[in-house]
Amino acid sequence: MVATQEDLLSLSSSFSKIIKRGFGKGPESCYTVLKGNRLYVHIRNFMTPAEEILSEKQEYNLVTKFRSSVITVFSKELVQEASQLLGISFESFYQDWNFNTNSGILLLVNNRSNPVVKIDDRLEKKLFHLIRMVGSQLHKVPSQLKVVKYTQNICAIELKGVMLPLDHLLVENGDSDLFLSYTREIKKGYYRQKMLFEDLFNRSIEDLFMIWDIPANKGFLIFSFNKIYT
Repeated sequence: MVATQEDLLSLSSSFSKIIKRGFGKGPESCYTVLKGNRLYVHIRNFMTPAEEILSEKQEYNLVTKFRSSVITVFSKELVQEASQLLGISFESFYQDWNFNTNSGILLLVNNRSNPVVKIDDRLEKKLFHLIRMVGSQLHKVPSQLKVVKYTQNICAIELKGVMLPLDHLLVENGDSDLFLSYTREIKKGYYRQKMLFEDLFNRSIEDLFMIWDIPANKGFLIFSFNKIYT
């Protein structure tokens, strides 16, 4: 089955309704993009009054745990909805939220498919060098990098072997506050160097997300682009 634009619009509407049912309020903007074996769900302008208060007080760990917990409760329904409508079996579900920009991303993955993403070899080499250079100041240098999506709107890179033993220990011991703060600092570190990435991509970076798959010892670094330079 080949997903049509109408299918993706219908799925965006379904996701908005499911999220609204969970929070009492739905996002102003929710759009889905299917690329290979991955479904990207971009969410903007979505914050409940309670979340707004927590964000204003910079209680980012608390608001992140609340948002993530509620979304996780509905993750099975979201995955089923996407799988049925698109005719693709999604096994993995990820999420990341930036409350300072009131934006978020959901990532659904079919683990049995791994299509090749076309990207210029020179650009890919420079991108991997830059990620290793910037990332070495923020986290363990990944053992393997792979571009899993690259369009005029987004670039997603899979980072394997990026977790330190201490990272696993923090999660295993339930120290989610420290790990969330650590993740936030990593995103800030990449964002501080965004001009280097903008020069490389020849794009204006609108947002940046960092998603972890701790059991698989990997992460996804996702750049969301605003516009092409003129």
